[in-house]
Amino acid sequence: MKNILKLTFVFFLIVMMSCSDDDNSGENISNQVLQGKVFDEDFTALGGKSFESGKNVSINITNVTADCSSTILDYNFYVSTTVLAEVGVYDTNVVFHKKGETPLNVLQSSVEITSITDSQVVVKIKSNPSSENNVDGTFTVSYCK
Repeated sequence: MKNILKLTFVFFLIVMMSCSDDDNSGENISNQVLQGKVFDEDFTALGGKSFESGKNVSINITNVTADCSSTILDYNFYVSTTVLAEVGVYDTNVVFHKKGETPLNVLQSSVEITSITDSQVVVKIKSNPSSENNVDGTFTVSYCK
């Protein structure tokens, strides 16, 4: 009887693991330009920068033209995240920034690095849709080393 219970438990674990929701696939992230709402303002990505942070890449995307020569502290609105500096899909937090306001962390968001070179990072971001601040889409940002 003990063996039957153990086998049933193991079978149940295997079934649960194989049937789990795969939110981390990156398939649900739009291929359109990154856009959404940041502090209740319409937001469409136009610029930004990314840089190394140890084994990670820190990505900052804003709604104005910006590149490696810009300073993120000058951005009125921007979205940021930090993930491993390699191609992959990450379940992480996305931070919404507005100059003069406390940054807002949105947990359980999806970030996919689709390409990373010495000069640019192609990133797809979908913030947790339960948040009033949200973005969804793709953007290519300068990689400032």
